Amino acid sequence: MATYRFPQFNVEIKNPTVTVTRVSDNIIDKICSADVMLTTPSTIFGVTFYGFIYTDDWTDNEIIAWVNNVELPQYEVQ
Repeated sequence: MATYRFPQFNVEIKNPTVTVTRVSDNIIDKICSADVMLTTPSTIFGVTFYGFIYTDDWTDNEIIAWVNNVELPQYEVQ
């Protein structure tokens, strides 16, 4: 499991369960944002990631993969 640090929170989030709760789609510009919950036994943190770009369409699995493989690693504590 991973540990994350976001600038808006003054804490390290250790081994959270990550859940994409909402996707907002700008169909004109073909770009999405995703609201994400990071849940630990003691608390829940919410973040929004912007910038999922698509050409024709997108699936839930593509958004989840983008969150897990592109966005979250930027905040992972090494």
